[in-house]
Amino acid sequence: MINTIINRLERDIKQVSGSKEPKPERRYHKHDQYICYGLKTQDFHQMMKEYRTRFLEFSLQQRLELAAKLLGKHIGELGHAGIYVLQISAKLIEPKHFPVLDKIGEDFKSWSHVDYFSTKVTPPILFNYPGQMLDFLNKWNSSPNRFKRRASVVTFIQDVAKSGKFLDDALRLCENLVRDEEDIVRKGVGWTLKVNMRYAQGRVLEYIKDLRRRGVSSTITLYAIEKLTPEIRKEVLAVKKQ
Repeated sequence: MINTIINRLERDIKQVSGSKEPKPERRYHKHDQYICYGLKTQDFHQMMKEYRTRFLEFSLQQRLELAAKLLGKHIGELGHAGIYVLQISAKLIEPKHFPVLDKIGEDFKSWSHVDYFSTKVTPPILFNYPGQMLDFLNKWNSSPNRFKRRASVVTFIQDVAKSGKFLDDALRLCENLVRDEEDIVRKGVGWTLKVNMRYAQGRVLEYIKDLRRRGVSSTITLYAIEKLTPEIRKEVLAVKKQ
């Protein structure tokens, strides 16, 4: 039954996108890892809306298996469909299911997989099981997998940042990655700081100034202050490496 729906979903994606075979996406990716059919975002969301009822007919265990298999196909849109299955199941996921999530993380092939997962799947779990989820993110924070490292900080944006409950954890995990060699990880740190700045500007701003004094990559600091007023940006940029 699971393989049947995967085959049907891939057939529908191929048909709607008008593509015969998936190929590397080069517009937003610098590597060849992300292979996709080129399905438009609006068409993907419409397709997920149509498949939602079918997905919900599965038990949670079946949904986790379905999600893992979809990510394991290593085709962009199928991976996003797997994350959608996790999204509609996130409030039911418990710490005992974390090994499945860890395996799924190994099959991320794009920052877009990471960001979808980190904004729609991990936040509800973090709110439900803060201690256990923080332990899980701590492990991802030091993972050799760059996508897992990005996920470990991007989880702390949107509703998590707005809640104000996890700022200490967000800054700690960001600090661990400020010297990361991967561009997508550094941008993830910058994005996390930028969003948390909206709700704790004073503290995050001082932290960013400290990063500049330490000579941390401008990829992080410039991204973090992108939405600030010209006056505050000028103030931050005046801080030089010591």
